[in-house]
Amino acid sequence: MQMLTLVGNGWHPWLFREETKSLLGEIEVLHPRVVCIPLQENTNSRISRAALIDDVLENPASLIINEGTTSSQIGEAISEWSSEFMGPGTFAVRSRSIGIGIDGISSKDIEMEVGARISSRKNIVDLGDPEIEISVVIAGQTEGEAHPDPLGDVKSVVVWGIRNSEWERENYSGRSPTDRPFFKPVSLEPRQARLLISLGHRSGREVREVVDPFCGTGGIVIEAALQGLGVLASDLDSRMVEGTRKNLDWVGADYRVEKCNASEIGSLWGTRSDCVFAFDPPYGRSSWKSEDGLDLFLSALSSAREVDPEGVISTMLPTGPEVLSQSLEEEFTVMGKKWSELEELITQRGWRVALKSPIKVHRSLARMVIVCHPSD
Repeated sequence: MQMLTLVGNGWHPWLFREETKSLLGEIEVLHPRVVCIPLQENTNSRISRAALIDDVLENPASLIINEGTTSSQIGEAISEWSSEFMGPGTFAVRSRSIGIGIDGISSKDIEMEVGARISSRKNIVDLGDPEIEISVVIAGQTEGEAHPDPLGDVKSVVVWGIRNSEWERENYSGRSPTDRPFFKPVSLEPRQARLLISLGHRSGREVREVVDPFCGTGGIVIEAALQGLGVLASDLDSRMVEGTRKNLDWVGADYRVEKCNASEIGSLWGTRSDCVFAFDPPYGRSSWKSEDGLDLFLSALSSAREVDPEGVISTMLPTGPEVLSQSLEEEFTVMGKKWSELEELITQRGWRVALKSPIKVHRSLARMVIVCHPSD
């Protein structure tokens, strides 16, 4: 079976792997930021929805780096691989390092070594506009990461393959919250909004609509619309409803946006299927009137079961920064409640927590990414 290697960005390797599993199924982990997957019929379209993938390599290979491994040995391995997987055409070798550097191995040395070995009449080096781009990733040990990772110690590895020329990393330039016609502080960044949507996928289930009962300025549903997904957005604040409409018009999207309490979306949208409920619920000062943010969140969970009993919840909840330095097996606080208590409340509303992972916001605040599947 043909395989692909995916390289994740360094913001949150754990969530990169979880996102990949949500979109594509089981993965083989070579490094916290490098995984292998089988190429299937819908793989490319699913990869295009990812927020945390940096590169896609076809016909991949890898080499575990041991003490004494040299650039010359790596170059020889890549040269042998090229004789089987690289056809005629101009080429370039692009090498980069992730994680901690590895003594005695450099990106420049590998590029020169591989280029010299492969160059021939049928394969001429062209650094400007090559027909074939060999991507080499030197993946060293991780250190000082901002986010915890349950993977533990891993070996350093070099991976390489032919870069998929049809795939381009998502460019968020020009659509940050401050670029939109309607903006309010504390708006979710586009990459995080897209991540919430992709974490709501499951292998064997095709997502068709994204439901956001706390749409705010529309950051999540903008990312949904740009992927061609249906948009069902609502908010109790009429200013946010009008602002979300302006922002969706700005990107030329089709949508349905209505004023509605999160507890009433079942009546608003009726019964649907193939939904992801992706949202960033209000909390504290952002909560409406005298209602508590926790109550709003729990009412949204109950309402989501009415809309799509087979759907997926994907959300971010406020937590303390201490979760970034402790085991998630220990007790911690989310939305002002002990996690064990909050998880029980989630279960009571028909959901099972499938993923929880903290992300850093700033020194005094973190968010817990929570993904829930139906409990039955």
